[in-house]
Amino acid sequence: MPQIVLECSDNIFERNFSVVFHDIHQILTEHLPTELASCKSRVIRHTDFFIGEGTTNNGFVHLSISVIKGRSTPLLDSIAKIILEKLKVFFSHSLQELKLQITVAIKDLPEVYQKYKN
Repeated sequence: MPQIVLECSDNIFERNFSVVFHDIHQILTEHLPTELASCKSRVIRHTDFFIGEGTTNNGFVHLSISVIKGRSTPLLDSIAKIILEKLKVFFSHSLQELKLQITVAIKDLPEVYQKYKN
């Protein structure tokens, strides 16, 4: 069920997100646990953004993961830390060239969540 949304400023250098999504899916499969086929990831690039004082060398990456309710906070925190380390490696070029902020948030899906699977 994990819904994974990576939002980023359009000035980051990395472009092929399938690599990092593969790693994130594996982490979630091993640690949540969840089924690999249930992991759904997407990217939203923001062309309009303003960070700090507004200089063009500021950038951001924010990963939101929504999961079914019931996982403990310590478990989710440990998963977030593992994923943050993966993101730091994946975005290493942008970390060298930009003032880049990388954040990870894991939250529960809403009480009402319906899924159709074909």
